[in-house]
Amino acid sequence: MAKSQSLQLNYWQKKEQPNLAPIGGGGGGDDYGPECIIVDKVYDECTVTECPTFRFTDLIPEPANVIACDVANVRVIDAGIPRDGEVEFTLEWDQTVTFADSDGYDHTVTKTFRFRKRARLQGARPEMDLRFFHLVRCLNCRIRETDGEADTIECEVGLFVVVKVTFTVQLEVKEARFCPQPPECVQVSPIGCPEWADMVQRGEFWPPFPIH
Repeated sequence: MAKSQSLQLNYWQKKEQPNLAPIGGGGGGDDYGPECIIVDKVYDECTVTECPTFRFTDLIPEPANVIACDVANVRVIDAGIPRDGEVEFTLEWDQTVTFADSDGYDHTVTKTFRFRKRARLQGARPEMDLRFFHLVRCLNCRIRETDGEADTIECEVGLFVVVKVTFTVQLEVKEARFCPQPPECVQVSPIGCPEWADMVQRGEFWPPFPIH
């Protein structure tokens, strides 16, 4: 039975050298230079400013005075790019009003509202991603009568939404360097591992994560 032999081609194969990118420690001390980075590039953006009206109806007992109005848990749902140059999304939130009845007792009611928006955005493409930054505030509320009964609270809600269409790309930055390590957070309780604290102070965990 013939003994197997491995064929060595080292006489013509160039030994492969790992191409390792330099990793700076401590941060902030390296010279500026060109860098290649992967980022979410913004291809187009716009803002939405609206002031719609929403109603709490069939309130029992009937409200005599509106005390407070609060907005919480704002979220974007059903967002998409249905076709080139067009975006759509729904803004949803929980809104709570506190009112007093004619006897002076306070009552609280919470309701979920939605606001649907479709807008033209020239740079939008279906394969891109959507990012949102939103601000929702209850501006003012008033009591309205329906069918002769003052059982409705009507509120104006201010909406401000920044819509961005992004796509992950590779970019060359002409001049860049690692950001300096952020300052240490103010301790609420003493740190229990002095060795760990020393490693942080030496910058061994920056940038921005351990490299070993």
